[in-house]
Amino acid sequence: MNNQIKGMFYYYTVDVVRTAKIFFSILTGIIIASAIICYLLLGVDEFKMYFAIPFATYFNVGIVGFQLVKGNVPFGLKMGATRKNMYVMQLYFMFAYSLAIAFIGSTLQQVTEWLFQAVGVTNYIYVHPAMFLTDNWIMRIVVDALVMFLIMAVLYYIALLFYRTGLVGGGTVLGVLMVVTLYGAFEGWLVDAVVNLFSDVTIMTFVSMFFIGIVFYLIGFPFMRKITIVNRR
Repeated sequence: MNNQIKGMFYYYTVDVVRTAKIFFSILTGIIIASAIICYLLLGVDEFKMYFAIPFATYFNVGIVGFQLVKGNVPFGLKMGATRKNMYVMQLYFMFAYSLAIAFIGSTLQQVTEWLFQAVGVTNYIYVHPAMFLTDNWIMRIVVDALVMFLIMAVLYYIALLFYRTGLVGGGTVLGVLMVVTLYGAFEGWLVDAVVNLFSDVTIMTFVSMFFIGIVFYLIGFPFMRKITIVNRR
């Protein structure tokens, strides 16, 4: 890793640390507030609250993946960074950010679960994709990191698409994907594919998601190779 990549990696990291702190502060506040409600309603028969931390963290990494292009590429070019170094650095960043958010999210769930058990909150239940496998601290980190990398890579590719081709090009591609999705749902084959996917989930299911993310990252290189400071409208 050369100095230019290290410098950009540091800049990207500093840029997202503050927003990540705000994000997890808000998320922790929501968890505590909802747990208090559950505690007050312990005497209510059959009352249970379900909460999924990944719904929030997946949304967060998606936004960060999208901002990797519009928010940072023009600045890197102005500072003299090469497109190749930016492209490689962004891969490192997506790896590191996915793993870091997965670690924090799983740790937050583990710590709050212990606290809820200590105070007797039994009607607050976490749900997580790792429940398809073995729901523990390590497995949640592995699953989240793999899924988050896919989400970041897809949103990164979409951001490159919009940046290079403008609203017309990016909107056309997303429109076609939406039509295909709606057609697949209407015909039933998309629903069957989703049901079959989640009826037999293994760790390789999530590993496959990771490699799909790698594919999205790689096919974005032609856009990055010719990217300019001025994006198309």
